[in-house]
Parts: sequence; structure tokens; C-alpha cells
Amino acid sequence: MAVLGFLMAFDKEFPATSVPFHERMGLHSLTQGKGFVMRKFVLAAVVLVLMAGGAQAVTLNVVGGQLHGAFGVDVGGTLYDVAFLDGTCIALFNGCDAVSDFTFQSSALAASASQALLDQVFFDGVLGNFDSLPSLSNGCEGLSECYFFTPYAFVPSSVVLVRIAVNSQSGSDSILSGSTGSSNDFTAFALSTYAIWTPIPEPSAALLLALGLTGISRAGRRRNRS
Repeated sequence: MAVLGFLMAFDKEFPATSVPFHERMGLHSLTQGKGFVMRKFVLAAVVLVLMAGGAQAVTLNVVGGQLHGAFGVDVGGTLYDVAFLDGTCIALFNGCDAVSDFTFQSSALAASASQALLDQVFFDGVLGNFDSLPSLSNGCEGLSECYFFTPYAFVPSSVVLVRIAVNSQSGSDSILSGSTGSSNDFTAFALSTYAIWTPIPEPSAALLLALGLTGISRAGRRRNRS
């Protein structure tokens, strides 16, 4: 909706005008024609950039045959990078003692993120069989299955609430609810690792800002000349 509003405002700021026949050979008509073409070109560029951003595919982060995470995972329409790391919740999540330490702050959102791992990240392909061989994911050593923890809340007694994506060799993948101690070190757990999520900005934001500033500058120059 924000993009649609911007395009409508841009269209009002630089409206298309029909040039009478007797003006088509003059300088005024040439200026109008260039403005019309430029307006259409800029609008087309904005649409293409937005389409390219929306069509962005997940890129797996594979190092030495091990799946360390992925870039551009779609969770509820927002893109995130995710990394699979062992360690304690305290070390990996800024102390792990407040809900603000977690990217997803509800069970439902953490479940959506966990489902995105199963749907978009764990698959067999040319880079590796990351669905049928869970042990190829960083932090996992179990041959049959691996558990990827996405924390979303902290409760007293140093307990962290999590949603867990279970990548199973048998194909019976699932999403579980659970908890773990904030000081538990997953380095010692062969079947478990943390999923650390980082939101990434929309690729079109900078372009829209630049176009908006250009429109404001042009409008100011037009007012100064009048």
C-alpha cells in the first residue's frame, strides 16, 4: 500500500499532458515530451525493482559442504537471513534475559519461522542433500534428525521458550513447542542447534527514498521559478 501511495503521488506531481498540434514543433512540446517519457521510464523502473525484490529466491549459505544457514528466507512476507550456530542462548542472544533479545517474539511467529526452514531451506539439491541428510547442517551430527531452535520468550528461572523445526531423514518433518535452559550449551548436543534470525531491509526502500527526494527538489525549483 505504501508503494501504491508513492506511485499515485508521483503521478500527480508529474502528470501526463497532451500537446496541441500547433505546439508539437516548438521547444515547449519537446520539453513536455521528454518529461512524459522520463515519467513513464521512472515508474517502470520502480515497478521492475519491486518485482525483482518480491521474486528474490533463498540463497543457501554452504561452506565446505555444510549448511550454515540461508539468505532471504521469507517469513510472513518479510525476508530474513538465518544462521545455524551452537552455543548458549546467553552468548548468542544478547544475554537471553528479555523478549527484546529475540527476532520473533511470539510462539506463532517463531513457528512460522521454523516452518520456513522446512519449506525453503532444507531441501536436496546440487549444493547438498540437506533434507535427507540432516547431519550436513552446521551444529548437527545426528544421522536421522536434527532440531533447530528458534527462541521467542524468556521466563523466570532462566528458561527460554522455543519453537523447534525438526528436519528428519525419514521425511516426517515437524514443528515442536519446547523450552531449554538459557545456559545450556548446544555444542554438547549433537542433535540440536540454534537458528539465529536477522531481518533484511527491502531492496526498494533506497530507490523510493531517492525518487521522493528528487520529486521534492523538482517541485521546489518549479515554485521558485513561478
